[in-house]
Amino acid sequence: MKNSSNQHGLRSVGPFLLYVLRRFPLSWLAFALTFVLLLLEYLGISLMIPLAASSSGSSGGRVVAFWAKAVSLVGLSPSLLTWVWLFLVFLALRTLAGYVHGLIAFYVAKQVHRQLSSDVFSRVLLSVPMSHVYRRTIGHYVSLAGDDTFRAGTLINSAFTILANIFSAGAGLVLLLLFSTQIFGATIAFLAISALIVLIGIKAMLRFNARSIAIARETHTTFLEGLNGLRSIRSLSSERYLLSTYGEQTMRYTRLQFEIEAVRTGTRVVPGLLALLTGVILFGPWFADRVTLTPETVFAGTTILLRVFAALGVLMSATNVFLADARAAKDLGELIAAHEDAIDGSGDISVAKQPGDFSSVGLSQVTYAYAGDRPVLDKLSYRFEHGRTYAIIGPSGSGKSTLADLLLGLLEPDSGQIHLSDQSDVSCSPSRLKGQVVLVEQQPRIFSVSIRENLLLGLARDDQALWEALDIVDMRDTVQSMPAGIETVLEYQGANLSGGQRQRLAIARALLRQPRVLILDEATSALDSGTRDIVVERIKRRFSAGILIFITHDHKIADLVDEVLEIQAPSRSPSPTSA
Repeated sequence: MKNSSNQHGLRSVGPFLLYVLRRFPLSWLAFALTFVLLLLEYLGISLMIPLAASSSGSSGGRVVAFWAKAVSLVGLSPSLLTWVWLFLVFLALRTLAGYVHGLIAFYVAKQVHRQLSSDVFSRVLLSVPMSHVYRRTIGHYVSLAGDDTFRAGTLINSAFTILANIFSAGAGLVLLLLFSTQIFGATIAFLAISALIVLIGIKAMLRFNARSIAIARETHTTFLEGLNGLRSIRSLSSERYLLSTYGEQTMRYTRLQFEIEAVRTGTRVVPGLLALLTGVILFGPWFADRVTLTPETVFAGTTILLRVFAALGVLMSATNVFLADARAAKDLGELIAAHEDAIDGSGDISVAKQPGDFSSVGLSQVTYAYAGDRPVLDKLSYRFEHGRTYAIIGPSGSGKSTLADLLLGLLEPDSGQIHLSDQSDVSCSPSRLKGQVVLVEQQPRIFSVSIRENLLLGLARDDQALWEALDIVDMRDTVQSMPAGIETVLEYQGANLSGGQRQRLAIARALLRQPRVLILDEATSALDSGTRDIVVERIKRRFSAGILIFITHDHKIADLVDEVLEIQAPSRSPSPTSA
């Protein structure tokens, strides 16, 4: 299973890099600069050969002949000072080009990270089916939008580094072959041994990294669930348990990161260390009489060799990072699809198809089951008529909230149909009801922005509409008494409001959207009976021409509506009764 996941991540890399080149034109400049850097680097290194030849008085072969002809074309003499001067020129140009290349590559990587992170968030908000969201942990999405997109961005840097060092090592080996066939042959033999070590290291890297990603997501989930459930955790005196769980997860993650770094560094250091130890043995005092190379030749050859091994070392390190990031960002295909969704606007509520006028919403033999479970709703048939109010009651787990999700278009029925009725029944996809059906939950989501922004959440409404909605839920005086009135910034999860105030604010937010169907899922459970009766009566008057549905365990709410839908166990049929 892990190997399949690794291969899936690697297969995604090619399309991902093509996507980056297509969407981020600046990446082409970084790509071109990679070859400029390579050219400047080896022009400079190749000058080691004429430098050695000038010092020893040897001819220097084809490389020296090339440089002698090149400098004569620009009016320079082929002397030791010329070689030194040219070496410094190329070194300076290479340093400057490397600085520019690094900045451009970093900028492209961060732009990729920013774009993908934004697009993942967009896709989760607009497009991912709720059935998928329900099956995954919150850590999955935090990791997808954070760690995975960050690693996807670093893939760009790694890809450029790998490309540069492949050509750098290759060019170095060609230069080494021109310089000395004996040294070249020994180097190839040594590289074969080093390759085996590196392959073992890469295999270990992939194994460790796969485990670290899973633990990272578990850690994200534990932290966020602890933060969101802090009140419950403290009331249950379970702080130590959660701290112990989080501590154990972070300990495992840290240990795996250390192991990854040890292997990653080792694949870079071990080959170079073996090369140096070989040199120490070959050039040691016990072999001194057998060495016939001049010091200048040794210097030039060593310089080229070190550059080859440095390139190979960086190549191995970058490859390790690249493979780790490819495995970490195994959802690269999903990230790219998220960007395509953001571009074409698919899933955008503002462009969703809206139904025309309809007088009722009907369900015909609707069945829904969560993955691998027995049906929550089994062949449910019912009709909600405009101008009437309803209460959906039933034991916990009977499917009341699932029915709300189906009406909202958040879930698709496994079988059966949802109808919109005018003169005749018109079958429709539940998603067509999006924007026409609005839900208020028992624990509404309050955001750390002003009361105005919490009411609007991007909607365009004037102040009169805001205050009218607050009047309906009996919140005008409360809001006006706050330090900044309707501009008061609310604390995390609305901590500076009571539970009942949060519920009423959420109901006002829903009313501002003027839906045709309003579902209140235990949305008045935190209100005292007097306030509840006032608010419910005002909502009924405001919604006299729409469909108002209460999902409730409160039989007093059931007494205030026109009709009650009691949902029984899946094996039993629902029984509508008049209130």
